[in-house]
Amino acid sequence: MERPPLAARPVSRHDGPRVTDSLIAMLGLYGGTFAVAVIAGLVPLVSVEVFLIGLVRLAVDRAAELPAIVIAATLGQMVAKIGLYFAGRGLIELPRGRYKAKLEAVRARLDRWRTRPYVVYAISSVLGLPPFYLTVIAAGALRIRFAAFLAIGLAGRLVRFAVVVGLAWAA
Repeated sequence: MERPPLAARPVSRHDGPRVTDSLIAMLGLYGGTFAVAVIAGLVPLVSVEVFLIGLVRLAVDRAAELPAIVIAATLGQMVAKIGLYFAGRGLIELPRGRYKAKLEAVRARLDRWRTRPYVVYAISSVLGLPPFYLTVIAAGALRIRFAAFLAIGLAGRLVRFAVVVGLAWAA
């Protein structure tokens, strides 16, 4: 299934140079997706899902491009989350001040989940609830094995992004 070229699509009054446009122009469709996913993985206010929806709706012309986009987003997210995981383990210094206090409070609450951290982490990796950002840090703090952390996170994010991209393509 092919779409009309980008130039033939309606242009929004909000169209103009954007950071994501620059990243895609500089790094290509897949490299730009990877870069945005890394940024979104580190900055909770940046939504990789919104980016993926916009990318698929505005810049993807062939369904054959979708799997590589999903993989690039998944790998980018997990590259970012690896850093957060090690921050949770205490190997990387976490922010100080009010953010550190909040993270410590989350660690204390999540400590009660010691019997089921893998399930909570897996659900979060697919659904985003509880927030994946926090469960990644908790996974490190709760000493979830790195291989399990990586495998569960990759699988969950792959499913999540495949659904987002698939729905955006079908819309």
